[in-house]
Formats: sequence, C-alpha cells, structure tokens
Amino acid sequence: RGGEIRPTIEGRLRKATREQRKMAAAQVASPMSKDIISRMIHQTNFGRAELEALYATYKRKAHDLSTGGLSRAEFEDLLVSHGLSDPEFIEGAFAASDKNTNGVVDFKELVTTLSVLLKGTTQEMAQFEFTVWDQDKDGKLTKDEFMHFWRNAKTLSFDSELPGDVVEEAEKAFAAVDKGSKGYILPQEFRRAIENREFKLGDPFYDFIHDPFNHKGSNGMIAGFTPDERALFHLMGEIVKCPKDRSIPHTFQDLVYNQVDCFYLLIDGRAEVRYEGSETPHEVEPGMDGFLFDETVFISGLQAPPTKSARAITDCTLVRIASPDFMQAYLQDAGGAVSLFQRLKHRMQQSLEHEETIAKKGHEGMANFVDSKRRMLSGTDKVLTTSNINRSLVEMQYAVRGLVPITAERIQQEINQGKGASKPFDEVLYCNIGNPHSVGQKPITFYREVLALVDCPTLMDKPGIEAVFPPDVIARAKEIKKAIPSGTGAYSHSQGIAAIRANVAKFIEKRDGHTCNPGDLFLTNGASTGIQMMLSTLIAEPTDAVLVPIPQYPIYSALIRLLNGKQVGYQMDESNGWSLDMAELRAQLASTRAAGNTPKALVIINPGNPVGNCLSYDNIAELVRLCREERIVLLADEVYQENIYMERPFVSVKKVVRDLGAEYKGFELVSFHSTSKGIIGECGRRGGYMELCGFDAEVQAQIYKMASSGLCSNLDGQVMVDLMVKGPAEGDASYPLFQEETKGIFEALKRKSRMLYKALNEIDGITCQPLQGAMYAFPSIMLPAKAVEAAKKLGHAPDTFYALSLLEQTGICAVPGSGFGQKEGTHHIRLTFLPSEDKLTAALDRFRAHHASFMDKYKD
Repeated sequence: RGGEIRPTIEGRLRKATREQRKMAAAQVASPMSKDIISRMIHQTNFGRAELEALYATYKRKAHDLSTGGLSRAEFEDLLVSHGLSDPEFIEGAFAASDKNTNGVVDFKELVTTLSVLLKGTTQEMAQFEFTVWDQDKDGKLTKDEFMHFWRNAKTLSFDSELPGDVVEEAEKAFAAVDKGSKGYILPQEFRRAIENREFKLGDPFYDFIHDPFNHKGSNGMIAGFTPDERALFHLMGEIVKCPKDRSIPHTFQDLVYNQVDCFYLLIDGRAEVRYEGSETPHEVEPGMDGFLFDETVFISGLQAPPTKSARAITDCTLVRIASPDFMQAYLQDAGGAVSLFQRLKHRMQQSLEHEETIAKKGHEGMANFVDSKRRMLSGTDKVLTTSNINRSLVEMQYAVRGLVPITAERIQQEINQGKGASKPFDEVLYCNIGNPHSVGQKPITFYREVLALVDCPTLMDKPGIEAVFPPDVIARAKEIKKAIPSGTGAYSHSQGIAAIRANVAKFIEKRDGHTCNPGDLFLTNGASTGIQMMLSTLIAEPTDAVLVPIPQYPIYSALIRLLNGKQVGYQMDESNGWSLDMAELRAQLASTRAAGNTPKALVIINPGNPVGNCLSYDNIAELVRLCREERIVLLADEVYQENIYMERPFVSVKKVVRDLGAEYKGFELVSFHSTSKGIIGECGRRGGYMELCGFDAEVQAQIYKMASSGLCSNLDGQVMVDLMVKGPAEGDASYPLFQEETKGIFEALKRKSRMLYKALNEIDGITCQPLQGAMYAFPSIMLPAKAVEAAKKLGHAPDTFYALSLLEQTGICAVPGSGFGQKEGTHHIRLTFLPSEDKLTAALDRFRAHHASFMDKYKD
C-alpha cells in the first residue's frame, strides 16, 4: 500500500501525477528540533533524512497547523500522494491514526502510521490492519467487520469482480480463526493468521504485508535485533529487479518524490559497473560488491571510486538503499557491502527455519513463500562462502583500519568533492597509522638514487651519468648489482641475498657488540611477514598460548586468531611509564597453565607501539630470565629502534641475552626489524628482516622450508634493508645531504613528540606518559559517565565515541585505545606525531577546544 515504495500492490495504489512530483520535489525540507528527530528515530522505522522529508510534507499538507494536525481531507490528500487511494482503507487508517480522537492527526500520529505502512514489520502491519477494520474500536473483529477486511484485501488479487464464492470462503476463514466460536476474532488470533498465511488472500496481499524482503529492510524477526542492527536494517531500502541488458538507474524517488542517489547491493544475477575515470567495466557478483552512485564507497578497507553507470548482464535482483541512509548504516556497522549482505542473509536464514516449520503444517501460501526465499538464499553457485571457509579468518579482527579511519576517508572524500563546506577544517589529519610518507615525510635521496640505478642498471652505462648521480651512489649501485647478477626482477635465495644478509650481520654486530651469523637472518616483506612465519611455526594446537603486551599492536591478536592459537594479554604498567610488570607476567603465566593452555612464546614491542615507551636494560634482563625459567620463546619486535627521543637508549634484546653469558647461548629469541619505521619510513617497500638465535637446527630448517614456499621476499625491499643498515660513509659525496636529511627528520620527530606530550598533559582529564620512542602517544582520557552512557546507547566503545567526535569536530583521525586492548575501566586513543609541525600545532589547538566542549557537553 506504499505507492512507489510498494509497486506490487494493485487496487489501492495509484501513481502521483508528474505535476505532483515536481511540486513535492520543489519543496525544501523544514528542520525539526533535535529532540523531536531523536525521539521519532527511536520510536519509528524512519531514518533522519526521511523524517525531515515527512515533516516538510506534513507542513505543506496542513493548511492550518493551529488546529493541531491534519484534517480528514488533508490526511487523505497526504496518503493519496503516497499512492494510497482506496477510500474505505483511508477512512479506517484515519480512525486508527487519530489516537486521541480529536478529529485531526498530528505529526507524531502521522509518522507512527506511515512508519508501519511503509516500513513496518509483519506484526506491526497485521496489528494496524486489525485496527483499521475494527470499526467500533472494541478490540474485536466481528463477522461483519471481518467481511469488510476480507473483501477489501481480496481486491488486491483481482482486477475485476470478486469470485462469487468469496462470501463462503470468508465465512470459513472467520470460523477457522475464531477459536472457541466466540463470534469475534481477537488481535492475537488475527496476527497469528496473517503470520502463518492462513487466509487465502493471494500473493499480492502477503507480498505487501508479510514478506521479510518486501521492499523494506526490516522483517518479522526485527524484535530479535540488537539496537545497532535494528537501526541499520530500518535504513535498508527495498528489493528491486532489473531485466537483462537494462541500465540500473542511479536515482530513485524518496517518500516525497525527491530524486535520491542510491547504493546497490547485488543479491542475484550478474551486473557490470563503470567507475568514474575508467572506461573498463567491472563485473560484480552477488554479495561481493556494492556500488554507490555519486560517492566513493569503502568495502573491506578497499576504496571503490564513484560509479558512473551500471548495467544488468543477466536478470538481476538488488537491494536498493538511499545513499545517505547507506552511508549511515555502513559507518555504524563499519563493515561495508559484504558485511551488510552476510548479515541480512544470516537473518533470512534464521527466519526461514521457523517458516519451514509452518509450511510443513500444510499452509500452502507459506510453502510457496519458503520455496521462493530458499531459492534467493541459495542463488549463488559459489563453492566458497563465509560459512565454509576458515572460521578463524572470518573471526580475525584488525582494529587499526576500523570505524574511525573509514569515517575519516568518507569525510575526506566529501571535502575533495567540494561537499565539506560545513566542516570546521579543510582536510583530515591522519594520526591513526605509522605511515610517514603518507603525511608528507620526504624520502632519503641517497636511498632512492641507489634504488633507481639498481632497478634500472642500464642507466649506469649512459654517457654523462656521473653528472646526474654522485659517484658514491653509482659505486654502491654497482656493488649491489654485483650481488644480484640477475637483477631485481629475479628470485633470490629464500632467506635473502647473501651479501645483504652479511651487511645486516655487520650492522647487528656493531649495534650489540656481539657476533651475528648471516645464516640466522631471514630477509622478509616488512617485519609483518616474519612475525607471521614465527607464529605459524609456534602455534601447533588451539591450546598453544602467546603472551602479548596490553596495549598491543593488533597484528599479533589478528594472527594468533587466524592461526587458531590462544592470545594471553599481560598488562603494561602505565603508572610506571608503561614498564614491564614481572608480577603481572608471572600471574598470567600461572593462569594460562591453570586453564589448560601451554605458553609457547612471549611478545615484547620495544620501543612500544602504541604506548611510546622504551624499556630499560634491567627490565629486559628480568624478562629474559623469566622466559628462560619458564621455557618460553621470546619474540622481540624492535622496528622502532631508531626512534628514541629521550635519555634512555635503545637496547636490543639480543645484546642483553649475549651479555648474560654462556648459559644463555641456547636461549630462543627472534628479533624483527623493518624499513617502514625509524627515519627511513619506506612502508611501501616492504623491507625487513628477522634474526633467529638459539634455535634447534631442525626447527630452523622447517622455518627455511616455510620461507622457501614463498620463494623470497621482494627484491626492492631487500635492497632497502641493505641501504638502511649501510648508508653513505663520512667523506662520501652523498654524506652531507644524507646527514642533513636524516638529522632533519629525526629532530622534527623529537620536537613533535615533546610538543604532543606537553600539549596533552596540559589538558584537564588527559594524562600521557613520556614519549620515549616510536611514533605514537597513547594518552589516557577520563571520560564522564554521561559520555560513557551515550556511547553505550550508540553501541560504541567509549573511546571510539570520543574519537569519532574528535574526527567530526577537528578532522583529527585517531585510533581508539580499545582496538589495542587496555586495562578495564580506562579509555585511551592512539595518536601519531608524524604530520608536519605546523599542521600538528594547528590540530592540537582544535584538539584542546574539542576536549573542552566534549567534557562540558557530557559533564556529570
């Protein structure tokens, strides 16, 4: 009965004229108060944009609002504009809407009615239908009232006169539903009959009132949804079909006939999409891609550009959603098209089991519906689905690229498209990830020049090359080229190029004062690949446990879950500069064993990510002794070893182990380093290494076998490792510029770390431990109880709620501390200090203003 919203209904529906549509589209929505909007969003099935549009319509239709609402004629005019034209139904709908029987329908009553008619659940629709035909409003349907309902509903299935036996059929239906032969039907009996399709009223009626996929995102199972799920699915639009070879329209008309851009999710068939800036069509398949006109959409962390056009390759069934509603739903769920599809499909599967039970009792209408629904659910012929792939992969989480960064990308896209005029900033400042070059850090000239010649060695044979590149750059490129005779386009040894590993060994020996065997080194694609290799080796059973610092960098929790191991967190001591607490470590080891799990390894991140600490020599020595005593492999993540800003120096775990003497010679340690951090910051090169110490030869052979299965790490990354551990020497032509660039980057990082530390600690309610190393601050934020409660109502962690507010008001993108793990009852965010000093200074001013405003708004 919803006109354009429910196009399958015949009889009661008529399309608005073109003039009506133009007139409606020309009106500007009048804003309602925030209290009214918030209240109505919670009480109805409408989203914010729809409510504002409805309010504009309400004000247009009510010629004299001093009467308190819409008159009977105005109410009919409004319903007719939505395609509801049956006089008998409108009469009953007016009576059902006028709750206080004052002869007018106010805005709340109107929205309550339209919420049911246009987006209601099965139960809501059935209850409203009952109220419409209960003409004396006594809570009972007499036989006469039931006959009015029956004849009216039957008209939806017939274009001409009703069949002659309709009265006899209606009397049989009344008798079947009237339990106990009372002479009337109760609301619960009526609703149950509608739900079970006991009335033989034809598919058009049930398509309108019953089908969970009936041109709306909610269904009879909506009561079982969480608040977030309920909000998300109320925003879902409708199911539409597009014939083969037809264009998929980029707009549709909303409730008041405004043209709205829309998001599509393919659920059956095949379609192709052409994106802005590309003439190559991209084929989409059910559940795997969504496409959004006029906007950029992020799906599983990947950016798809705005859609230019779309076409159905075969007959297609799609979910169509208004783009503003999709973006709200998408950001609430932090998932994207695949997540929306899978959740909706899961809910349909759950309701299908109940509906199949009803169908088996002989309800023909339900049986037909179940068959149709089952075909939709099994419409894909894919071998792999999320129900039969590795469960650990499905459950794996990686918090760094979560809700806040996704929202930040959306805001930046709006700014780029000229839609960010209302924002109090002109760009998003990405302080969420340690990606130096992405926020303006310049590459080191010496590194790039050598890499250019190594990648294109024919340049060294060009006449006049000496005038372009310094002589030490050419000499170094020739040295590396000699070590890689086949060039950077060929595979290398699976552990990495021997000459580069030899240079890494010399770097480690110089750093630690102890020998290093190049045969114990593996060059890897960043530190991440080495970490994955070692965790894959260590975790053999679901009871194998890895102890991880809390807060931690989420790669560890993600990989441990993927490998089906057990993560055990040990709390770092925030009150003592994020130091190791040996009593806490021993307690966690004891509880791990008591739970039947086997501690196999312990992770240490030094300098710390996300906390920015630097462990003392004595603290590391205590840890090494404990691991030896408990027979645990120690994994030392030391990728920030060049990022030290205070008096305490970086000390490698290997140095401590070797300093402890011969009895620790067989101690099992793996150290990781990377070209992504430090001063070099070449994240995209994916260069790194790991060193194995004290491992059994046969175990090390198995690790080599694993490395061999990946053939080798990328050659540019290996070359970057070589350059990281062996820069230009003093006296070389490149040395002065190299020193200028590296010292400049380091000193800027040092200044920014102090600036951020000082600024954060000057803000009431925020405390930050000294930033001794790495690239991050992890301040603690004392959030008021009202803010915590507000976050809970929205389904967010409190620090996520704060970070989203910070982003929306200042453009600063931070990562909520809950993504890294934190002590219960505490709230943090992680901020990098990588952006330029002028941008960071301006951002901190906005940060202070935002915090004061936020605390004032939610003060207890």
